[in-house]
Amino acid sequence: MSHIAPQAARQALRHCSRRLSTASTPAFAAQAPRACIARQGRRSYVSESAPKNATVDVEKTIRQDQRAFLNETGTKPQDAEMPTTGMSADAMMSPAAGILKQATVMDEGTRPIYLDMQATTPTDPRVLDSMLPFFTGLYGNPHSRTHAYGWETEKAVEQAREHIASLIGADPKEIIFTSGATESNNMSIKGVARFFKRSGKKNHIITCQTEHKCVLDSCRHLQDEGFEVTYLPVQNNGLVNMEDLEKAIRPETALVSIMTVNNEIGVVQPVEEIGKLCRSKKVFFHTDGAQAVGKIPLDVNKMNVDLMSISAHKIYGPK
Repeated sequence: MSHIAPQAARQALRHCSRRLSTASTPAFAAQAPRACIARQGRRSYVSESAPKNATVDVEKTIRQDQRAFLNETGTKPQDAEMPTTGMSADAMMSPAAGILKQATVMDEGTRPIYLDMQATTPTDPRVLDSMLPFFTGLYGNPHSRTHAYGWETEKAVEQAREHIASLIGADPKEIIFTSGATESNNMSIKGVARFFKRSGKKNHIITCQTEHKCVLDSCRHLQDEGFEVTYLPVQNNGLVNMEDLEKAIRPETALVSIMTVNNEIGVVQPVEEIGKLCRSKKVFFHTDGAQAVGKIPLDVNKMNVDLMSISAHKIYGPK
């Protein structure tokens, strides 16, 4: 790997930081955020700014920066090591890559191999790179409809909504963003229960003894509000007995909440069969799909699911 001169480094890194002009050394520039967000005062991540077609293209911007680096230094970014950093210029154009490289070096030989993926996953570098512009240059409120900043972020939010919907076979309009699966479970269970409480006709909920703690806590809280809750046991194989579930459903049952994949023992419940039963009994069906999404095929319509909770940080997304 070749080293580039400090002067060339400063020129090239103008494509990595809007603040480079005030830096006295490449070392400072290496710590500054990337230019792609607002190079020379313009937001080059955005290809067009209009309410209906504002788009964000991170990969395109990185490629443009790589070409500019080559033109200004005569060296490919992946072949050039930035002075004092130990990183290639190519890695510095992808902030996530540089961060992950540093983390790997720090972890090497000092920490055990991470195998607790059902609890949380590391953020994928592509996710981090895609999110970075929205922490710096693309900071508009997506609900602000009167200027380009709002249009840009609104478009990004709607694209994210479409991606999530396609992952579980839902309509984008059905996707609601929350802080995580715990909040989603609370909203789903308490929301349906309290909706029926106002009618005074349904005050019964069915769940499983091996559900996630946040589901069990939500049900206990509703018991304090006067709801009846049936906690179904599981069989030796960890699965709910369908006959027991059918017997537990009664006219005043408002909701059944049973997770798709268990977070501790990994069993996959017969969700499609449960959903079909609930649909025939006119009972709402909620499932915690945090451990299932991204690992097994999911289609909320085929599974007859009314509400599903999923979590980004379980599938290499942000926390």
